[in-house]
Amino acid sequence: MVFVNSLKGRHLAFALVIISFNSFGQINCKEITASIESFNTKVDLQDGSVKINFKEQASSSFVIYLFGPGRYLKKDIQQEEVKGLKRGSYTLVLVGRNEQDNFCQKHFEFIIK
Repeated sequence: MVFVNSLKGRHLAFALVIISFNSFGQINCKEITASIESFNTKVDLQDGSVKINFKEQASSSFVIYLFGPGRYLKKDIQQEEVKGLKRGSYTLVLVGRNEQDNFCQKHFEFIIK
């Protein structure tokens, strides 16, 4: 529930819809084997990034959402690396694009310092 506690306002409602929509297919679902690596800011406040490794699963099989500080929301991310992140806490959510693929929802939490 840390995921839900870390979201505010509209993002919370949006996240709950995603979770509710996908909770019906979570029984006997296939695991998403992805992992992430985050890179902290160096000089200015918006040069952090997160890289997604799909580990032999096609990135096109997933809808990717990124929630962050200050109502930051990026949805249906197409690239495997998101750049230009400012300092703060983020939650990355992976959801199967097609219901028949039966992927379990997966989320990652990370902090850009």
